[in-house]
Amino acid sequence: MPRAERLPRMRRTAPPPLPAEGVLRRLVVPPALAGLERYHRDPLDRLFGATPPRTPIDPSLNFLFVCFTNRCGSNYVARLIASTGVLNVAEEVFNAPTVQEHASREGLRSLHEYVNFLGRRLNMSGWLTAKLGIEQVVMLTEAGIFDEIVDRTKFLLIERQDDVAQAVSRLVAMQNGVWTSQHAATIPDKQLVYSRAEIDAQRAIITFDNHAFYRFFASNGLAPKHLAYEAVVKSPEQHLAGIGTWLGLEAFSGDPAAIGIRRQESAIKREWLERYGRGD
Repeated sequence: MPRAERLPRMRRTAPPPLPAEGVLRRLVVPPALAGLERYHRDPLDRLFGATPPRTPIDPSLNFLFVCFTNRCGSNYVARLIASTGVLNVAEEVFNAPTVQEHASREGLRSLHEYVNFLGRRLNMSGWLTAKLGIEQVVMLTEAGIFDEIVDRTKFLLIERQDDVAQAVSRLVAMQNGVWTSQHAATIPDKQLVYSRAEIDAQRAIITFDNHAFYRFFASNGLAPKHLAYEAVVKSPEQHLAGIGTWLGLEAFSGDPAAIGIRRQESAIKREWLERYGRGD
């Protein structure tokens, strides 16, 4: 996880003009994102080499990418969407270890081949859904994948309005490994270490990453759908219907009570929020 003081500065850029009809669209990585850490890109560059084959991506596939920052509620939204039975669960299938595992087993030679593999394995209703962090958005842009699929792709950006609660949740998960309610804690709550400085650092990273998504979309003339986690939790059926309309999918209704995960409330998080609010 990069430290707040290492975050590159953001610069204003104007969105590019839209290409003429029939012209291949070339997406760009804004200069402000050039300094992002390469957690996933470096291992996959080593895996696939400098010039991996660019196998055409299945033209029948549509894509929904759930863009997220850790602990923003993206797992809840992803499972809520999948509860419709229309789309697969959006998961972090572009994490480097996951790509490496499947590429080794299936003999895949590039991210293009990996996307086609995911399409064959996971797609439902002609759609493939997946979660992307900002560095993975940059990775798929640099690989030329978005150039091929952007005209059949939707981006859903999940944000959490309470960034203090999100930062606290991140700090707890970084220490005990509980990133979803399905994970077991590696250490007990009494061994967790409160740090206002670390919470502030996490808040800075969250802000930077969200603004990095904004910059990427603006620089490429893309219009993602924004969702606030708190609003979705308050009225999941309403927001689910809105997502279905946005995607052009009919009968898009699910069961929020049967998504298999729950909110990760805990006494330690409440305590840390209270301490932060007091200025500790």
